[in-house]
Amino acid sequence: DAIRNELTSSSGVVATLSNLIDNGSFEEILQYTKESDAYFRRAKLGKARKMLTDKDLKGEAVLMSNAVTFDLIGINRASRPGKENREDQLRYLEELKKDIAKFLELEKTIVFD
Repeated sequence: DAIRNELTSSSGVVATLSNLIDNGSFEEILQYTKESDAYFRRAKLGKARKMLTDKDLKGEAVLMSNAVTFDLIGINRASRPGKENREDQLRYLEELKKDIAKFLELEKTIVFD
């Protein structure tokens, strides 16, 4: 549920980034994307990935987790001084949503002890 909340909650990564993009808060986006990579991708996705029982799916989960990093990097790059680009921010935000949703599809294979 922690990952699903980041996708669907009004306080999750997706909603927060969407609000920051809508407000044109470029400096805040730069900081938030860095923080999100640490607490969301490394901590939450990493923990969920370790719970996967199928070795092939674990490899796929690593790729999906890496895709989330690239999405965050894309949003970050489109927010840098002199390179601010709302269209690119939104494009990478959509990719982020898709990549988190793909990761959630693996949830059914997680075995909870």
